[in-house]
Amino acid sequence: MQFKTKTIARMSWIYGLIIIIANIIAVLVPNVISDPLGESPNQKLWIDYLVNKHASSFSIIAAFLVPTLICIFYSKSLMKSEEKLLSNLSEIPSVYSLSSVIGWNIYYFIEIPFVIHAKITLGISIKYILISSWAFALISGMTAWTISYLAIELLNRTVLLPQVFPQGHIKHTKHSVYPRFSHLLIFCFMVSSVFPIGLLMASHISLQIQNGLPIQTSVVIISIMFLLFALTITISLSKIIITPLGKLTQAAERIKDGDYKTKVSIVTADELGTLADSFNDMADSLAEKEFMRDTFGKVVDPEVRDYLMKDGGLSLSQLGGQTRQVTVLFCDIRSFTAMSEKMSAEEVVSLLNKYFTALGKCITKNHGIINKYIGDAIMAIFGAPINSKNSALDALKAALDMRQALTEVNKDFEKQGKPSIRFGIGIHTGPVFAGTIGAENRMEYTVIGDTVNTASRLESLCKTYQTDLLLSQETVNQTGLPLEDLIFVDDAQIRGKEETMKVYSYSQKKS
Repeated sequence: MQFKTKTIARMSWIYGLIIIIANIIAVLVPNVISDPLGESPNQKLWIDYLVNKHASSFSIIAAFLVPTLICIFYSKSLMKSEEKLLSNLSEIPSVYSLSSVIGWNIYYFIEIPFVIHAKITLGISIKYILISSWAFALISGMTAWTISYLAIELLNRTVLLPQVFPQGHIKHTKHSVYPRFSHLLIFCFMVSSVFPIGLLMASHISLQIQNGLPIQTSVVIISIMFLLFALTITISLSKIIITPLGKLTQAAERIKDGDYKTKVSIVTADELGTLADSFNDMADSLAEKEFMRDTFGKVVDPEVRDYLMKDGGLSLSQLGGQTRQVTVLFCDIRSFTAMSEKMSAEEVVSLLNKYFTALGKCITKNHGIINKYIGDAIMAIFGAPINSKNSALDALKAALDMRQALTEVNKDFEKQGKPSIRFGIGIHTGPVFAGTIGAENRMEYTVIGDTVNTASRLESLCKTYQTDLLLSQETVNQTGLPLEDLIFVDDAQIRGKEETMKVYSYSQKKS
């Protein structure tokens, strides 16, 4: 935040310098414009009076001093808190530039007492003097406002805001006033229409008064008509530009919420039409990518998909991984070959899909992922790629839920006249190499190591010990459950290992 504060403070000084330069130009501009009252006797008396009393200099100093003080106090108030500072950055151009308008209004009101004193002492007519003074303040204020606002707004948009909000989302900060594109259109209307027409009307009325002529109402009416015409154009432009921008914003919000079928119905041959076409093409591209993402999540487990696709995860373009402590679960259907021989291929696929769906929910519910289907077997991982607080306990809970799910599946199969299914589950905990393996053009996320082999062989031993669940000693230790809650099966001889391994089961009643 210290860097942002220094940046804002530095830009505030630059903005203040712009205000001073704009006001200097504002003083010079009226001097190069021919004053229609400059040759009148009353105007000459008034100018001499201003020189003798130094009233004009005093008023101009006030016109400079007020904006400077406003900018200083406003900047100091922003620096009091980070929240206020960030929430008001967008308003700086408006506040700084409007301070000049306030300054030149004060200039005009300061001159009024001098005008009254000149009338009393010199006997001059002050009607057109007041109008002329107002015209000078109007031209100066308009000049200072236009230059300062455009310069500061340009710097604010291109320099300050991108540095303070490098990631964007400036709208998420709290604002006392939300700047809008319509404000720029109002500014254009004021500068290009209200001020020029007001100045011309003031000059015309002053000349009429000076020459003792009645004010021509037709000129006033025509000026008002021009203002209304300009206002109509401004409102129309506002609708033409802001309405499509509003549609694009709403569509972007819907896409952010996941509605990739969103389309923007803006058909024009200008830049907005091009932007709308690009937006619709982007929506189609996002919809296609989301479809691919969903499909990817069906080919591999969604957690694996998200892990591989997120920043900081394993790159899909690189092979490799890391050693992790996980729990591996193998589940296989008993006598599946004999069962499938009595069924058609379509019936086998239907049966397996229902079986895999029911058991897969149990695994996902307990923070596991299905790594692969091997024929009628399921290989599930707990603790990778997403860490688990207790992968062994998660795997045991999943196995118990799978028991219950199989009971429900068999009830449905019985109603449909299909054979019942029995399975065996082997669970082992230990280190594995977890990562992407395969060829550079075709790879998969999996785990490799002795832990996987042991879990698979434990599942095979379920046939030997006539049980549907076997847990290794390492898994039992990791669950944190007391041994009396488990059933000791045997000191089993695992194929490929010299030493025996204590294996346990979990009774149906306890589950």
